[in-house]
Amino acid sequence: MPRTPVPPPSPNRPDAAGADGDRIPEKIAKYVPAETLAFFVPVAALLGTNHKGLLVIAALVGAAGTPGYLYLQAKRLPAAERPLWHFYVLSVIGFFCWALGTTAALADLIGLDEKAAGVVLLIAVFALPLVDSLANTLQGRSNVATIAPTVGSPT
Repeated sequence: MPRTPVPPPSPNRPDAAGADGDRIPEKIAKYVPAETLAFFVPVAALLGTNHKGLLVIAALVGAAGTPGYLYLQAKRLPAAERPLWHFYVLSVIGFFCWALGTTAALADLIGLDEKAAGVVLLIAVFALPLVDSLANTLQGRSNVATIAPTVGSPT
């Protein structure tokens, strides 16, 4: 399974014939920026709220590293399975939401308490894969069939 969301096939791209596209559950898992969170969470815990400038720099490094890392991973995939441009934008948003939801220091820096940061994270977990599906549809890649199987089809 590729680390980046696999877009549904495009009717204009014959090379996409083998790619079915990811379903929402797979997209939810793929919008967790685990690699950059593995960098950011311990750094944020080490810095705490006493080093706000360094915390901001670490967050920006994590945000920039997220699409960079995912782009390098996507280069290894066949063309039909590479994510579309909007995935990289959504991955940065995902990083910030996960960073807020998993580090009290960053949430405190922008004035969010733990509950509010948790709600931001939950909204992101729910919304980012849906926005990805909508963006695919707007780009002419219907992924309705990959959101939910039709009645009688195997899951």
